[in-house]
Amino acid sequence: MTTAYPTVVDIRPMAEADVATVAAIEASVQDFPWTENLFAQSLKDQHSAWVMEKTGEIVGFAVSMQVLDEASLLTIGVRPDHQRQGLGRRLVEAVFDHAAAHGAAVLFLEVRQSNKGARTLYRRMGFVETGVRKGYYRALDGREDAILMALTVDEGGR
Repeated sequence: MTTAYPTVVDIRPMAEADVATVAAIEASVQDFPWTENLFAQSLKDQHSAWVMEKTGEIVGFAVSMQVLDEASLLTIGVRPDHQRQGLGRRLVEAVFDHAAAHGAAVLFLEVRQSNKGARTLYRRMGFVETGVRKGYYRALDGREDAILMALTVDEGGR
């Protein structure tokens, strides 16, 4: 699924030293962000965690977990000043490629119903909507539904 991009970026495993920066990016893109402790716990739980660097600066991240042949994208974010440059797509592709290389047949995710930009991106990548979790997310005005989406290895170009 890997695509060539004009922007040179490096994606590498997240280290404990990256957690504060990643949590700050998360806080800049989410109303109810993961905390530094949640990111640190993900590393301790050996989730697959990645950072994206551009010119030596962390500009994005993704965290996923895999159980047998199913992977789940737990959280992803790109710094607001680096959005709409294909970086989020590149992160999802990296997570997908890593999961597929480790035997995953499908990558699942949940996305806020109101996040039309992300839902459009995921659909363009081949994800299909598989269900709804009512009231899954906290929202500024109560609760918001999560749209469940899945991408199988076959749909992802493998």
